[in-house]
Amino acid sequence: MPGVSARGLSHEARRQLAVNLTRVVTLYRSILDAYIIEFFTDNLWGTLPCSWQEALDGLNPPQLATLLLGMPGEGEVASSSTLIMGVCPGSQHQWPRDLCSLLFQLVKKLSDLTGCTQVVDVGSGQGHLSRFMSLGLGLMVKSIEGDQRLVERAQRLDQELLQALQKEEKRNPQVVHTGPRHRPHHVVRWVDPTALCEELLLPLENSPQSEARLLLTGLHACGDLSVALLRHFSCCPEVAALASVGCCYMKLSDPGGYPLSQWVAGLPGRELPYRLREGACHALEEYAERLQKAGPGLRTHCYRAALETVIRRARPELRRPGVQGIPRVHELKIEEYVQRGLQRVGLDPHLPLNLAALRAHQAQENRVVAFFSLALLLAPLVETLILLDRLLYLQEQGFHAELLPIFSPELSPRNLVLVATKRPLGETFSVLETEDS
Repeated sequence: MPGVSARGLSHEARRQLAVNLTRVVTLYRSILDAYIIEFFTDNLWGTLPCSWQEALDGLNPPQLATLLLGMPGEGEVASSSTLIMGVCPGSQHQWPRDLCSLLFQLVKKLSDLTGCTQVVDVGSGQGHLSRFMSLGLGLMVKSIEGDQRLVERAQRLDQELLQALQKEEKRNPQVVHTGPRHRPHHVVRWVDPTALCEELLLPLENSPQSEARLLLTGLHACGDLSVALLRHFSCCPEVAALASVGCCYMKLSDPGGYPLSQWVAGLPGRELPYRLREGACHALEEYAERLQKAGPGLRTHCYRAALETVIRRARPELRRPGVQGIPRVHELKIEEYVQRGLQRVGLDPHLPLNLAALRAHQAQENRVVAFFSLALLLAPLVETLILLDRLLYLQEQGFHAELLPIFSPELSPRNLVLVATKRPLGETFSVLETEDS
């Protein structure tokens, strides 16, 4: 499903887009707000219109991938324009090299255009983005991360890279590094999204405070951390530019993290409870590829939903308990899975089971997959509404902002970057977009 960047839309058109999104989300809220593990206990299939049931019933996973999620069928070629959004790993993970490269190219261009003297990477994890920008491009970078262990790891990686660069220069003396080579300045600090962080705003020692112009960035800054970046940009005159890629929308404070703009706050149907925000973080493209392969791993949701029926009969008050990962689910019979699941939630694994009922549930595996695919199909609308709300929030204060799809979703489903400046860049925003977009 194509993502909506709102690029090129007028302010009024963006506001109307927010209206349309809230209407569609309201219309299909029952699907978006459903938990797939309650497929049988809450009769989720029965909540769909009869015409939808008729259209979806009997479709196998590859057909769902082609007809519902827009993936190419047999013999077809995937469209390069498909923009699919989904879950992203936490900032402690190793990012794909191309993803970092594309984002730091954007940050470098934005820094040059706005005359920034320092980049502040917030929620920097192991410092991959900071390392690219400082040692690769010579930017002055402050790297802020709340986890001491990740900061120590980042510092070790900095040292290892410097040593590797020095060895390479000795082996190839004809290759001379002409630009400045700054090591990122790492700081251990939690950023409170409800208050200004003085450390974030302090210039580095060799950058006079009176001349400091900061660019704030965060690659997949989780939950309220992305909101904190927006508020620092809005409130602090020394912050000249912003480049933010958000994620983990289910971690947003409610209220406080959404809605931010006055426009969205005034719309009926704007409410996005936890389940909708969590669903917006799923990887639609990855799941579509699993559908195309039609592997046995797709049965996990059906098995878990069947387990929920047994749990409810044994303990009605126990709803949606967490079940630790059961290995090699696809090799288990459904009754074996249920027995292991019961043990993991603290119930007797030898409870008498209605095997006929379990077999009947298992026969509806494709229905479970179809319902889950519907929810994934609608989830990008929720993410678009959250990002559009942030864009409108900045525009309501007179700032200039765009949502740019700067890299392919194959690198990361979180591929929309919210870029903002305090002076108009006009058509110069197009310079920030990369060939991969």
